[in-house]
Amino acid sequence: MKYAYDKGFRKVAVNMPFSGLICKLTHKPMDRMMEKVKIPKDVTVRDFWLKGYQEEEIRVKEIIPENPGDGAILVLHGGGFGYKTSPHQFLNACRYASSLHCRAYLPDYHLLPDYPFPAAYEDVMSTCCYMVAHARELAINPEKIMVLGDSAGGTLAINVCNTVVQRGLPMPLAQILIYPATDDAMTTESMKRFLDTPLWNAKYNKKMWEMYLKNTTDEEKSMAVPMKNLFPEMLPPTYVETAEFDCLHDEAIVYAERIRKIAKHIEINETKGTVHGYDVMQKHPITQENIEKRIEFMKRCLL
Repeated sequence: MKYAYDKGFRKVAVNMPFSGLICKLTHKPMDRMMEKVKIPKDVTVRDFWLKGYQEEEIRVKEIIPENPGDGAILVLHGGGFGYKTSPHQFLNACRYASSLHCRAYLPDYHLLPDYPFPAAYEDVMSTCCYMVAHARELAINPEKIMVLGDSAGGTLAINVCNTVVQRGLPMPLAQILIYPATDDAMTTESMKRFLDTPLWNAKYNKKMWEMYLKNTTDEEKSMAVPMKNLFPEMLPPTYVETAEFDCLHDEAIVYAERIRKIAKHIEINETKGTVHGYDVMQKHPITQENIEKRIEFMKRCLL
């Protein structure tokens, strides 16, 4: 079916099959793509390693802007829990860091198909724990850590905010959710409508949840799936961004409304003419406009 998304996204609006094998085959090419990315002049980047799921080491990228303040952003990349960080996700993180004068941290969490839940979640929580425990060394304020995630990364960002208190950690200063996956039930109207949308659709989403939740118990699912999470008494200011032609559109709105009574503030940005992952087109005016909206939200939270 043809969809009326902005013609500027046609170059990237493709349907690449999603499967465990496809995910694994992309890992090395994605690494090579990242090696070729030109790092913006106003940031420096260093890699460090920490112990994550089952004591296995993961790499974390630290993006340091010029004249950094004491704020920090934990940036969780999307990709159906199976793809690695893409160049546009890394460059977005560089822009956040530079614009906000915050250090940004991007963990390379374990991926599908070899690592279903709870691997990615535990890797992300380990990164969060590390940032708090080593706050002085990293020159950040543990009370000024924001968490941002797109797609599956949005799922993980939600999981962080819903469970940090249980881990004895401070609640993040804000959560920024970019077209997040929130519900394995997949019963919304957008799930029924968008079965063949480019970049991501309901068919891929079903495969993702099946792989990610493989052999999980009901108790584990209540930790993995945001709509099944046990919510804390209070959540931080929350920004929710959706794409118009995206199977995840409606469930992001449903999730935002569900937490409205416990979040300090909710801001919903329903972008128009967009598809899931639209911000891969870095220079598109719609991308530029909405990245600025994300940044402005984070600026207000840092004040």
